Amino acid sequence: MKQKKQNRRYFIKSAGLGLMLAVGFLWDKLVKTENRITSPKKVSFPFNPNKTISFQDDYIVVNTGGQTKVFSSHCTHLGCTINKMEEGQLTCPCHGSAFDLNGNVTKGPAVRPLDSMSFSIDKAANQITVEV
Repeated sequence: MKQKKQNRRYFIKSAGLGLMLAVGFLWDKLVKTENRITSPKKVSFPFNPNKTISFQDDYIVVNTGGQTKVFSSHCTHLGCTINKMEEGQLTCPCHGSAFDLNGNVTKGPAVRPLDSMSFSIDKAANQITVEV
């Protein structure tokens, strides 16, 4: 049986082909991920208009003065989930950032307000739908 001689030229061609296949594979994964991220997503959960603050997974629903607002429950400092209210403020359990009921920072280390979410309310079904 005759063995093929492996020289520098053969190695470079093989390495180049392998590199092109790897880049093609990664490019395909990146394009598919981008398409997934840009597609609109809606999340629905129960809505209680009589409750001032509701923590629902990734969202905080605030009802004050007959007005409803929905914020992301992820702290703008490092992304910890805000899941408690202390002394009238939404408090991050990780580093102590605090936000008022309008989502504005009242105590650091966060410097940016909570992300406001667009939503719709179905009063007949007592459901709130958040567009992600």
